[in-house]
Parts: sequence; C-alpha cells; structure tokens
Amino acid sequence: MTPTSYARPSMAAARSKYKADGGATASPERLVVLLYQRLVRDLIDAEREIERNAIEPAHRALVNAQEIIDALDTALDRTSFDGAQGLGDIYDHLHDRLVMANVRKDASIVVECREMIEPLSEAWRDVWGTVAAGGT
Repeated sequence: MTPTSYARPSMAAARSKYKADGGATASPERLVVLLYQRLVRDLIDAEREIERNAIEPAHRALVNAQEIIDALDTALDRTSFDGAQGLGDIYDHLHDRLVMANVRKDASIVVECREMIEPLSEAWRDVWGTVAAGGT
C-alpha cells in the first residue's frame, strides 16, 4: 500500500468521531475549527510520546492526525474558492509527512507538520469567528 492508496473517511464519520470535542451539533465552520484544534493537540501528543519513546501512544496520535487530515481533505471542494487546490495540496503533503513521521517515529517531522497546521488552525478559527458574528 502506498501512502496515497488509502480510504478516506467521510465528513459524517469525522463528525461522529469528534462528538466528544463538541462537534455533535457544530456548524460546518465550527466543525472545521474543532478538527483543526484536535489535530494540533494530536501532533503535540505525538511529539511528546515520540520523545518519551512511547511507541503505541505516538502511533495512535499520528493515526488520528492522519484521519483528521483525510476528513478535512475529503470535505474540501478543490474548486470552491481561490486557494482551495493549494489547501488540498497542503493536506496531501501533510498526510504523507505524517505517515513518514509514524513510520520513523520522527518528532522533527511532527514539529514540521504542526508548524504548518497552527497558522491554518488560527485562520479557520478567525473565519468561524467572523461567520459566528454574522459577518461574511
């Protein structure tokens, strides 16, 4: 199996999976924010567990992070806005790097991914804040 030959979960599956994080009744915008927040948390956890040489917890955190990236990518319409294709390309890159981080148990790759995700997470949080406040 190559890194790109995987089944991607549906957004409905992601919504179910993150119900505990407050996503059960969340708007689509809020769900994206919650997914990004969980993704950042998983990457922080994975980095810590790799540094502790805790292989199984690191693996679980990285697999969860990969699933979140897959769900975000599946939900993305790459033709819906300027930059959507680029965002999809970032998701593809992140997924491949997270697979590599998991195979190698390499915390530096996890940090690289987190540094890419954090600004996206902040941007989506800002978008949701604007939408929630009734802006466009």
